[in-house]
Amino acid sequence: MTTNLERGKVVSVIYGPSMGNVGVVIDIVDEKRCLIDGPCGRQIINLKRLELTTIKLEIHNKTTSKDIYHKFLENNILKTWFSTFKGKKLLMKTFIGNFTDFEHFKFMIGKKNFNNIAYLRKK
Repeated sequence: MTTNLERGKVVSVIYGPSMGNVGVVIDIVDEKRCLIDGPCGRQIINLKRLELTTIKLEIHNKTTSKDIYHKFLENNILKTWFSTFKGKKLLMKTFIGNFTDFEHFKFMIGKKNFNNIAYLRKK
């Protein structure tokens, strides 16, 4: 995992209080931790809590949070992240997580009906 880790790489936080947020690697502290910044905030985080993406930004030394914010806006990083498979999956998870009990019930019934129709078409 750490072989592709470099400055400017966009990462997704998969564990902890910032779970589901996206950030950019600003600096590599040591072989287990790095400094990230972005919508998740500036923090030093363990590499086991991160998932690398294929998106990369060009950043320089001593980059401020304001510069990172403008780079995210210029390059539409959030839009490209949420158009990937993992981003779509995260969006769906948060969308379904905000359902009320009745909405969960309707979703479950709709899913059952859809699967029955798909099963009948295969026959």
